[in-house]
Amino acid sequence: MDKRLRELVFNRSMGYCEWCGSPLPMSWAIHHRKLKSQGGKDSAANLIALHHECHNLGSHAVHLNVNLACDRGFIVRSWLNPLTVAVEYADGIKWILDDQGGAKAQP
Repeated sequence: MDKRLRELVFNRSMGYCEWCGSPLPMSWAIHHRKLKSQGGKDSAANLIALHHECHNLGSHAVHLNVNLACDRGFIVRSWLNPLTVAVEYADGIKWILDDQGGAKAQP
């Protein structure tokens, strides 16, 4: 993955796991909201910064809690566009992510 894109995602997250809200360690995971197996691309709107445990190692991980991840916008169904699906962070605020590394809060 492009280093600049990885930095863009990290900067948008402000150094926090976008699933649980805790600070990210030096080693962290990139998660594709629309899974690559379903046509998901490497774009800022489709990528989320997560702890490895929150990605797929811990019992509360995104990939082990698919229904919750879909409800919160961390997994985007194959027929949807990540640019139009809000992500609900741990603090309950919903954001629409863009491909420039920005996010807009939703009412």
